[in-house]
Amino acid sequence: MTGILDLPEEIRPFIGKFLDTKSIQACLLVSRSFHQSFEPILWQKVVIRPSISDPGYDINVHPVDVNALRTRTRDVHNYVIHDTVASEFYQLSFPHLRRLQLSDKGLEVSSRAAKNEDSAPLPLIYLRQASDQTQLVRLNPTPRTLVVTSLPATPDAEFWETIYSTWVSPRILHATGPVASTEEAANAFWRACTRFSELSLLSLTAEPSPILSTLTFPRVRRLNLQTTSSAQTREVKPQDHLFLMKACPQLKHLTWDAIPYSSTSTSSASALLSDFRQAIEQNHWPYLDSLEFSRLYNKLGKELVLLLQAFPNPLTALRLKTCAFNSRVLALLKDKKFESLRILKIYANCGITSKATLDILTSCPNIEVFRSTHIFASDINPSKPWVCKRLRSLTVCFIHRESTPNRVALDQQVYTQLAKLTDLTRLDLGQYSMGYTISDPEFHLKDAMNTLDLRLKAGLGQLSTLTKLRFFGYANSFQVTGQAELSWMMEHWKELRTLIGQLDGIERSALRAMEARGVEYRLSGCEI
Repeated sequence: MTGILDLPEEIRPFIGKFLDTKSIQACLLVSRSFHQSFEPILWQKVVIRPSISDPGYDINVHPVDVNALRTRTRDVHNYVIHDTVASEFYQLSFPHLRRLQLSDKGLEVSSRAAKNEDSAPLPLIYLRQASDQTQLVRLNPTPRTLVVTSLPATPDAEFWETIYSTWVSPRILHATGPVASTEEAANAFWRACTRFSELSLLSLTAEPSPILSTLTFPRVRRLNLQTTSSAQTREVKPQDHLFLMKACPQLKHLTWDAIPYSSTSTSSASALLSDFRQAIEQNHWPYLDSLEFSRLYNKLGKELVLLLQAFPNPLTALRLKTCAFNSRVLALLKDKKFESLRILKIYANCGITSKATLDILTSCPNIEVFRSTHIFASDINPSKPWVCKRLRSLTVCFIHRESTPNRVALDQQVYTQLAKLTDLTRLDLGQYSMGYTISDPEFHLKDAMNTLDLRLKAGLGQLSTLTKLRFFGYANSFQVTGQAELSWMMEHWKELRTLIGQLDGIERSALRAMEARGVEYRLSGCEI
C-alpha cells in the first residue's frame, strides 16, 4: 500500500465508523471507489421529521426523500421517526435494522391526553399513525433496540402483540409516556416486555393490566423504573414496579426512582421500601449487584441503610440521587461486604460532606468510577494517601472555604494527589450543582466560586502523569484556561478527546489543531 487511495475496500467501512458526517462527505469526493465505500455509512442512521413547511415546525432539517430511502433500505441500521410523518415512511422494510425509535417532539397531544382522561377522541391523523406504527414493526422484525417516547398516537394492542410474536431477538426497550390506552393494549405491552433483556420504563401511563401480576420476565437483567407524579391516575404505580421486579429472577442491575416527586406520604413510601427490603432478604434476585436509587431522603434515609444492610450480594455498583447519605451509609461502604464495589456515584442533594468524600477515597481501594459533589482542599491530609489507585473516572469539584489562607499551597496539594491517579481516563472538576444543592453543613454558597485554580502556574503541570486521560471537564467551575494551558494539554494528554470548560484568548490556529486531532470542545454539557 502506497497511499490512502490504496486502502482495501473491506477496511474503509471500519474506518468510517470513527468519522463524523462532515469527514465522510469529504471522503465521497475523493474518488468513485471511495464514494461507493463510504456512502452506505451515511445511510446507517436515518432520521425522519415532519416537513419544515409544516405549521409550527420551523427547525432547520434536511428532509429525506422516501424514493431515495427505498433504494438504500439495506444500509439502514438505525431508523428514527419524530412526530407525525407521511405513511410512506412507515411502509419500508429494512433487512439489517438494529434500532427503531418512534417519538413525538411536540408532546402537546400526549400532554393533553395525560391530563384529561375524558378528552375528545384523537384526530384521524393520529389514528392513522397508530396503524402505520403497527405496520412498521410488522415489516421490520430485526431491531434489537426499541425506543417509544411520548407518541401522539398511543400504540395499540396489535403493535405490542406484533413485537411479542414476530420480533427475532429484541434486547432493549426504552418506553416513556403513554404506551397503552386500553386494557387489551396494556396486556399486550407487558407480554411484549417479556421478550426483552433490558427495560427502561419512565413515567409510563397505561390502563391497569390484570396479567402483570401473573407474568414472569425471565430475560430481564437490567431494569430502570421511574415515576414522576402520584397525581397521574393512569401512571404505572410504584406498587406495580414491585410486581415487575419480583418477576425478574435474572435481574442484575436495578435503577429505581421509587418515590414520585409529588408524593407526600412518607408512611406509604416506607411501607413500599420495606416490602422491597423483604424481597431482598428472601433472595429474590440472586444475581443483583448494581443499584441506583433516587429520592430516599429525610425519614426515608434510614430505609436506605436497612436496604444496604439486608443486601446479600457483593455490590459492584451503587448510584445515589437525592438520597440521604449519612455516617451509617459511609460505614457500610467501608465494610468488607463492599470491597467488591467498583462504581460509586453520589449526586447532589445527598448530603455527603467533604470529609466523607475523602474518607471514601482513602478507604475503598477497588473503586474504578467515583462521583461526588465537592472536596474542601483544606480537608486533604497529605499523610493519608488516597488508596483508590484503580480509578478510571473521577468527578468532584475541589473548593476553598472563603476564609482559607494560602490557597496556592492547597492547590498544589490537590494536584499532588490527582497526579498519582495514573489510570484516569476521565477527570471532571465541574460544579454542576452550582453550590445550591450541596448539603454539607460546613459549605456556604460563597464558597462555590473558590474552586481549584486550573492554570499552569497553580500546578496543572503536575498532571502530566495522566497520560491515559481522554476526558477533561471543568464546566461551571468559575475557572478559565488560556492558550498556555491548552497547548500544554495537547502536548501531554495525547489521548484527550473531549474538553469541556471555558477557554479564553485562544489562537484560531490552536482551535484548528485541536479539531484536526479529533478533540471535541464544548463550553458546557457535562453530565448533571
